[in-house]
Amino acid sequence: MYLHDLFYFMILISQLNIVESNCSHLELCTCDINEVICDANYGNQTEHINFSLFTSLPSVDSYYFRNFNEIPAYAFQNLTFLSNHAITIHLINVKVIRSNALSTSMIIPDKSTISINIELSTNASSITLQSNAFNGIKINRLRFFNINNFNGRPIFDTNCFGENLQIGQLIFEQSGITGFSTAAQKSTTVKYLRIHACPAFTQLTSKSLPSFLSTTESLEISNTGLQLINAYTFQSESLVLKELIIRDNSNFQMFSSNIVDGVLKHLEKLDLSNNPIDALVENYDWSAYSYAKHLVLKQQQIDLFLKTKILNTLKHLRVIDFSEGFIQEDNKDFIQNYFPDMPHLLSLNVSNANFTENMIANLLGRLSNSINQTVTISLLGHTLHDRDFCLFYKIFQKTSNLLQLELDETHECNCIVDLFYNDKNESVAIDVTLKEPICLLNNTRARCDIPSQSIISKCPIDKPNPSGPGTNGNYGLAVALIGVGVTILMILIASGSVIAYRRRRGDRRSTVIDMEKPIENPLTVIMAQRSHVSH
Repeated sequence: MYLHDLFYFMILISQLNIVESNCSHLELCTCDINEVICDANYGNQTEHINFSLFTSLPSVDSYYFRNFNEIPAYAFQNLTFLSNHAITIHLINVKVIRSNALSTSMIIPDKSTISINIELSTNASSITLQSNAFNGIKINRLRFFNINNFNGRPIFDTNCFGENLQIGQLIFEQSGITGFSTAAQKSTTVKYLRIHACPAFTQLTSKSLPSFLSTTESLEISNTGLQLINAYTFQSESLVLKELIIRDNSNFQMFSSNIVDGVLKHLEKLDLSNNPIDALVENYDWSAYSYAKHLVLKQQQIDLFLKTKILNTLKHLRVIDFSEGFIQEDNKDFIQNYFPDMPHLLSLNVSNANFTENMIANLLGRLSNSINQTVTISLLGHTLHDRDFCLFYKIFQKTSNLLQLELDETHECNCIVDLFYNDKNESVAIDVTLKEPICLLNNTRARCDIPSQSIISKCPIDKPNPSGPGTNGNYGLAVALIGVGVTILMILIASGSVIAYRRRRGDRRSTVIDMEKPIENPLTVIMAQRSHVSH
């Protein structure tokens, strides 16, 4: 074993020596086993301010190139990249990226991915991106950070993207971007576009959208200065959007019903969380999003949206997130009025929303009318009390373990908890990621006697409760046996009646009265007897 460990230790030392030797002749670079850092400020600034075509850099996970005036064409053609690795190139405080700087001249192994991070840490946060600077390659993640101007303007010119460019994620973060130039029409695909923490991004129009948006599956605009999305900004027929995420924008108060022209037929997720939307027209038309399966309205005024019948229009919803939201309307019929039957629902999150316990019971009762598969209800921040046991007991009887509750770990193990966490049937899939009261792990605790509690709470019993902790497992069996006994008794009574009838019929056949012969008239017999006496 000692020789085996020593062998691998020597290999590691040799690799470190190789890495160090590969950088020993480069004045501008330092290397270790995981990263290479090349900085123009390491040497004489007047001599080394331009990027060199490095020919002997080791193969590592991360490359940092800092403080160079420009990245020339085919700058990375001599680099050998690791196979089966996630590789990142960081370009920091670079002023110009020339055409074909990041292009097909880069040989990227099939099982490797490459990400590019471009950022400025200086006050002069402007960069020049020449046409086709990114050309013909597949980039896993392209991120622009802390850049206020692109080619001297806050508008990103997509002409820097060349032909057959594939970008998994395109991210603008802490940037001064205000929109995109749509002049260039090239075969660039961007799967995910994220604009985050960009305060100058205040308005979205059809003219400020990038031409590659027709290839984008996910659009996120978050924590920006967004105030307005113009009418018909999104032309649905040209889009394949699966996710539309507009969240955490502190100035976005108006979400107009006509920002989409048509119906987003590929849409799966709509997220409007934590925007200060304070008004929606009563007859708001949600049909543009009617294919959505996932609705997220975290930290929103929930009743404002529900009054527009959003749940009636989005008929395919499987996941709904109302967590940390609030309701202003105090209406006992709120749940009944605004929650329709949702047969496709798989998950509903109302954690830390200001739902009353009675509203939660009504909500679970409403869902129990239409569910036909396990539905997870997240109720973090809520407490369910035994005083409302009958409400939840009735729901449990109807759902037969189809409702899976998520409660705080600190929630007490009362009768409602024992009712819904009743050693779930093996056939019910349990989500182990869900929180549950930690007291359930205590196997020595006294569990609730559900039948006794139902009597104490004066619950109307419609049908026996499925067996579980605190219930009599033979109770349901006894009821079944009683039913069988009654059935057998009825059969015996019927059989006895048939036998008695047949015996009576046999006795009647042995008497003078024979139903197969006509009955003799008694008056005729008497008259015959009198005639015989007189003679």
